[in-house]
Amino acid sequence: MMKITKLSAWQPACAGSPPDWRTPLGQIIVQIELEDGSQGLGVGGGGQAGIHVVDTVLRECLLHNRYACPQDAHEERLHHTSFFGRKGIVPMAISGVDLAIWDAYAKQRNLSVYELLSNKPAPASLPMYQTVFDDAQAVLAVQQGKQAVKLHVERYGDRPDPLVIRRLVQETRNKLGPAKAIMVDAFGRWDVDTTLRVAEAICEFEIDWIEEPVAPNALSDYTTLSKESPIPIAGGEHEYLSEGFMALAELDAVSVFQPDINWCGGLTTLIEVYRIAEESGIRVVPHRGADPFSLPAIAALDKNPLAESGRDWFDCSEGGSVPTVEGVPLKLRPGFGVKSVPNPRQSSA
Repeated sequence: MMKITKLSAWQPACAGSPPDWRTPLGQIIVQIELEDGSQGLGVGGGGQAGIHVVDTVLRECLLHNRYACPQDAHEERLHHTSFFGRKGIVPMAISGVDLAIWDAYAKQRNLSVYELLSNKPAPASLPMYQTVFDDAQAVLAVQQGKQAVKLHVERYGDRPDPLVIRRLVQETRNKLGPAKAIMVDAFGRWDVDTTLRVAEAICEFEIDWIEEPVAPNALSDYTTLSKESPIPIAGGEHEYLSEGFMALAELDAVSVFQPDINWCGGLTTLIEVYRIAEESGIRVVPHRGADPFSLPAIAALDKNPLAESGRDWFDCSEGGSVPTVEGVPLKLRPGFGVKSVPNPRQSSA
């Protein structure tokens, strides 16, 4: 049994954090301590608003209660926030707490999170893909051992000329050859018509998916695109909790789930996403999968693992894996195997 006796959260300063909502509502570090002294570390989201959620409603829900497993604690948090927390900042905050609980739960048993999830021999490393902005960066990524690249094309605007995107994709395919996968990320900037025109222009180059072509909440548009696009559609980076991914599956909205473990509800939700995906014939490629919190789940649960490159600017935890030409190593240290920089706030019980 677990009894949580301490819970704290803070937002680390990251010099390279993107100059948009991902900084004021960005990553938070959550730390817990169990009755036996085991400590757990997680990363969530929501910035100062997320910290307020941790310090108030999640604190009153969790402190001094006993739980048999992390899933039990997760279920109680969802029930406790059910009137106001199904999307956005509340699940982001829950994610950090959930990961911290899994970390402490594994450390309490002197196991890695991978070993909690699987009894199979662990892979030494997992294949990776790199997010890039042009063909030169794509070539460099492959030279460094990446198995695939994702072309980020947001800079071309809301209604890009499909021929401009085509030239970039064609040049990238010519330089990488047929063996390496290529994806395209629109960052939610397009509409249905633009997406279909771009898809028709680039489909001959064997693109694995177009990622978030329209706004995350435009579910009917995703359903239309999944039916009409000659290229698979990916989404879910900004989806929350298992019910959000169940809705995507029931609507046949995407071919690829991309949950972010630091936002979607934590490891407990990611496990459910894999279950939903298996039942629905959907691939899972977690957002920022090479980060240390996603990596054990990908290794344990994914039949076709592919880890997305992490955040170079997020330098507030230590112990994460450094990619090599073989891929991203899976380290089997207790818990998630990471520790944070010191908490500038006073620890509180």
